[in-house]
Amino acid sequence: MEPDVAKPTVTWAEMRAFFPHRPLAYHIHALPEHGIVYVKNPKAACSTVLLWMDRLHTGDHDFNPGNVHKDNRLPKVSSIGRRRVARMLSGGAYSFTFVRDPLRRFQSAYLDKIVGSTGWRAEIQAALGEEPDEERPVSLDDFVTALERQDPVREMNPHWRPQHINVMASLIRYDHIGRIETFAADLETIREAAGLPAVPVAARNVTGTRRVDLLADRPDLEERVRAIYADDFEIFGY
Repeated sequence: MEPDVAKPTVTWAEMRAFFPHRPLAYHIHALPEHGIVYVKNPKAACSTVLLWMDRLHTGDHDFNPGNVHKDNRLPKVSSIGRRRVARMLSGGAYSFTFVRDPLRRFQSAYLDKIVGSTGWRAEIQAALGEEPDEERPVSLDDFVTALERQDPVREMNPHWRPQHINVMASLIRYDHIGRIETFAADLETIREAAGLPAVPVAARNVTGTRRVDLLADRPDLEERVRAIYADDFEIFGY
């Protein structure tokens, strides 16, 4: 990787402003020995990237835990040092992240976290001014309405808040921003550019069949969703 002297200096305090109520360290993974640093963007292949990085870091190519977010062996920010991680994101390492088509990511978040789980509904119900009840279903219409009412930085869950906020796009100048739609090619670009050894990639949390487009027959809702993620469409070129 050629040094990029034009990269702006990033501080931990500046990054912390994007995660005022959540641990920033949970969203950044650095491998100083390999000269790479990754910023997570939930619902955009995070599990797959973390497993790839774990295998890269440990050399254990058979590692395949149930929850790679909790059980990975990657070094913690606390052991690396906040200032060092900030320097890595300021040009001292090869920085990368991944994004996804905003409409598909929105639908994935709704299906996985709201329809398929009872642990996230209270956040949406609270935004609607309702009494939290995890057993009560949340409709797609209610989900959209709740997101329209939430402050993206301070209230939205990272699984459905705009991606440009998750990856701090206004602050960090990445060496590469990959797309889920071209994941394999982008990961290979990252590997080659950073001079990394080849390790096996195992796709995680990928459904076996293509999900139906929940917005196909709801142009009214699609227009509102596009408005919520307007900056993502513009910044990432979707």
